[in-house]
Amino acid sequence: MIERKISRFGVFCLIFLLPLCVFSQKGEKIQTIVIDAGHGGKDTGALGKLTTEKALNLAVALKLGAYIEENLPDVKVIYTRKTDKFVELSERAAIANSNNADVFISIHCNSTETANSAYGAETFVMGESKNEKNLAVAKKENAAILLEDNTDAYDNFDPNSTEAYILFSLSQSLYQSQSLDLADKVQKQFASRGRHDRGVQQAGFLVLWKTAMPSILVELGFINHAKEEQFLNSEKGQNQMALALYRAFEEYKREFEAENHTAQTVSEEKPAATGDTYFSVQFSTLNKKVPVNDPAFKGIKDVAVYEYNGAYRYISGHFLTKAEAVARQNEVCNLGFKDAFVIAFVNGERGTIKQAEEALKK
Repeated sequence: MIERKISRFGVFCLIFLLPLCVFSQKGEKIQTIVIDAGHGGKDTGALGKLTTEKALNLAVALKLGAYIEENLPDVKVIYTRKTDKFVELSERAAIANSNNADVFISIHCNSTETANSAYGAETFVMGESKNEKNLAVAKKENAAILLEDNTDAYDNFDPNSTEAYILFSLSQSLYQSQSLDLADKVQKQFASRGRHDRGVQQAGFLVLWKTAMPSILVELGFINHAKEEQFLNSEKGQNQMALALYRAFEEYKREFEAENHTAQTVSEEKPAATGDTYFSVQFSTLNKKVPVNDPAFKGIKDVAVYEYNGAYRYISGHFLTKAEAVARQNEVCNLGFKDAFVIAFVNGERGTIKQAEEALKK
């Protein structure tokens, strides 16, 4: 049973994560990827009979980076680690954010309590753990923070608390659809190479929590499954998995850039001109300004941005009746922005719905 008492982490989720998301500026091309080899140093990760998770993660990460550097010279590859060293989970996201990365891929291996009981590869995106299996995977990977000296970056998050994960799932990213697209491409590449496809999953991973770009966490296979460990520990197996990841990334990059090249550019409007009274639909509030034609807003018409109370508010449309605004609200909600709502501007300033209705009657 979930306790009624909400932790400081829970308050943080409810107050901060719902209204505000952090984003890096995104352009029309994929220019930077951050490759994260999970675990490292004092954090060995899961253990096999032949090797350790941290070693396999690093081997595949370096091979993936080499494929990208050789075949996609226009992409800058950044690693969270290139050696056997310990990197805090929050630092991994910070590396991606500070470099304005366009994609973040975290590489891991899975394990179970019973050897040889499970096998195959799966890819996770940030989201609600929909079953006990996904929750268990997230708990295992998030346990790395227990090795860190300072956990203030996680606002007292308890990696073993089910309540914490329920609150954690309230954190939403505008890049979830893009993350799911990349994850789906990864799984298809794994399957095409004969790997058992465990599908695309969602769970609350701290390493994905604060990344401000499409982000995925890949579980290459089960290190305590004898055949899988032997495969993953081989040069052939590591090359196959790295190549699958490369092909998925290359396909994602190609499609992303093709779509953005042909997409209609939306000019940034000034939504609150002096003397203007109208209704609009607010669908996102960010604490860092991003372009109105950001791919995260794909499909939304007439996007504009205004600053209000220290945050950037993104709106859609410019309507003279509330009914028209409600129709646009429904369209925006159907595109995944479920918290969209109607707002009003009165003589160039934020006002109430009632004030706008009265002003427009005159």
